[in-house]
Amino acid sequence: MIPVIYGSYTKPMSNKLTAGKLPMRGRSRRNAMFFPRELREAISDLHSGRDLALDSINARSSNMVFFGPIVQLQLVVKETGKLKGRFVIGMDLQPDAARELAATLNKLADVAQNSQV
Repeated sequence: MIPVIYGSYTKPMSNKLTAGKLPMRGRSRRNAMFFPRELREAISDLHSGRDLALDSINARSSNMVFFGPIVQLQLVVKETGKLKGRFVIGMDLQPDAARELAATLNKLADVAQNSQV
């Protein structure tokens, strides 16, 4: 027979509230990209990658309780040639990172447009 020991866990909990407000623990705010599993399966073992054409870009901004302000992009890429697959690549960015990405793309577009051939 196993002895049963009654310990302090049987005492009632305190009915006092904690002093001060504890911060709500949310998910870490980070910049992230999401790739669908189907995209990995579309890459043959004989190749190191896959060339896909950018079909469209969808974007929205939100301010979520757990994540805070965030910019969300959906890059829709599609197969070229005989294959017909389409894949959605997601990107979540903090507002500062979204602004930095936009500024970098604008600078690079200006350089590309103004470069001599």
